[in-house]
Amino acid sequence: MKTQLFAAAAVLAMAVSAPAFAQNIGSVGAAVNYSDVKATGFDADGTSVKVDGNVAIPTGAWTVTLNGAVSVNDNDISDETVASTAAHLTTKVGDSWRVGGFAALSRPSNDTLWAVGGEASKYFDRVTLNGLVAYGQANDLDADLYAVRGEARYFVSDDFRLDAGAGYSKLDGKANNEADIWDVNVGGEYKFANTGWSTFGKYTHTESKDLADLNSEAVKVGFRYTFGGSLKARDAAGADLIDADTLFGLGIR
Repeated sequence: MKTQLFAAAAVLAMAVSAPAFAQNIGSVGAAVNYSDVKATGFDADGTSVKVDGNVAIPTGAWTVTLNGAVSVNDNDISDETVASTAAHLTTKVGDSWRVGGFAALSRPSNDTLWAVGGEASKYFDRVTLNGLVAYGQANDLDADLYAVRGEARYFVSDDFRLDAGAGYSKLDGKANNEADIWDVNVGGEYKFANTGWSTFGKYTHTESKDLADLNSEAVKVGFRYTFGGSLKARDAAGADLIDADTLFGLGIR
């Protein structure tokens, strides 16, 4: 509960304080997520709501990126409120690379999940490539988690982005329960001219033969308000680094 309250407060603070971050860049958004989950002995679908926020704060040679999210679920899959937060510390190497690390914390399925990792971004004229590796622990499950993720973002214009990504996660439980989890996703975001508002969508497919033959499809659509610049500028500033929800291919995206 403390983690949920902390992350909720962080998201609300970002939303309320957006004008104060005018010299920085970031966004706040809200989305509806529809998921269809199938596994051995389980077949359910449901809709949830997610509110999130992020901001990139340059501090000399380094950039501090903060993000947080709250997902409210009340459906056949879950009836929980899941909160998460992450902090990133990165630096630019030349004009085309960003490298650094992060720490993340979330509360999925009544568990406490924490993670640390390293990340890198390569910037081209219209394309950004992102990659990361991460290690985490789920306390109640008594399990170690590992992840490798990659993503490509293509900017049709400064305010129109298409993206695609993939990830592999491994759950290594202490009770001899192991699972390999794979996910792929495609999406995009379009920012309306002369406003801070944009609309976005994302489709994610997740599967694991080890987790009761899990097969999940999820579609998310929503609106976002960006402060401080265009979608391309937000990306280049390091505001759109990964959040805790998507890190291990689990939970609401």
